[in-house]
Amino acid sequence: MSRARADGPKALSTIGLIVEGETEFHALAELPRLIPGCPPLKPTNLHGVGSHMTPTAIAKMVAPKVIGHIVAGRTRVVICIDRESRQDCTGQFAQTVHHELSKELCAKGYAHHEAYVVIADRTFEAWLLADARGLHQRRVFKTAPKFHSFEGNMGEQGRRGVLELTRLLGREYDKIRDGKDLFTKLNFPDARKCKPGQHGSRSLDKLLRTLGV
Repeated sequence: MSRARADGPKALSTIGLIVEGETEFHALAELPRLIPGCPPLKPTNLHGVGSHMTPTAIAKMVAPKVIGHIVAGRTRVVICIDRESRQDCTGQFAQTVHHELSKELCAKGYAHHEAYVVIADRTFEAWLLADARGLHQRRVFKTAPKFHSFEGNMGEQGRRGVLELTRLLGREYDKIRDGKDLFTKLNFPDARKCKPGQHGSRSLDKLLRTLGV
């Protein structure tokens, strides 16, 4: 028997995951259970990143959390925050935050440690709505969606998916109560389908690819 087979499969290294809110903290921690091959995650909660915050302010807020993961031995750190109502596209916003974060880490003596920035477009709720058809077919949603793809939309009254989820559920959507529950019921292969004409979320797919799944 080869040594590799005798030792068994190599354990996946834990990834440090920095998120901006309570719902994301609890929901994304479930990914290793929900998706085969997803590495263990150690989430950290920023307890809110205001849409008024500049990339520089975000970087200053995030840097100590990144360093905390590095000191704990996590060589890969992923930061996931919302685009909210910002005008920059997700890619540009991610690049700007990453640039400012790199400067912060360099100034604090961690220049050679990489951190990855992923932006939810516009919020966590867009990921739930990426599988709205499937959730309706599985009788989680009472109503079928009238939109094709929600990714990047501000939503009714500019509330970024909250009213759409309320309508689909047939009752008021509560982020704390419903967010994690709906996330664990997503069909991720469908929710991440984001080619032209598909209804999934490009930003959810980006997060999963960054995590290695």
